[in-house]
Amino acid sequence: MYNGTILLSSVTWAIRAQRLLEGHGMRTNIRKLTKSGSSKGCAYGLDVRGDMQKARRLLNAHGIRYQVD
Repeated sequence: MYNGTILLSSVTWAIRAQRLLEGHGMRTNIRKLTKSGSSKGCAYGLDVRGDMQKARRLLNAHGIRYQVD
């Protein structure tokens, strides 16, 4: 079950977010977004299967900047 996409500015931040969320039992998938997929040009999407509120709380608590699609 897919629940949402978190937008991150680089592959480094996407990997950090992925490791954090997967460490808390969430399934994720990183994908590179095209310019049409992101208003800011180059970005990465982290597709999350799980509780999006929990995902946001974890990212905020660990200082990972993101946007929610």
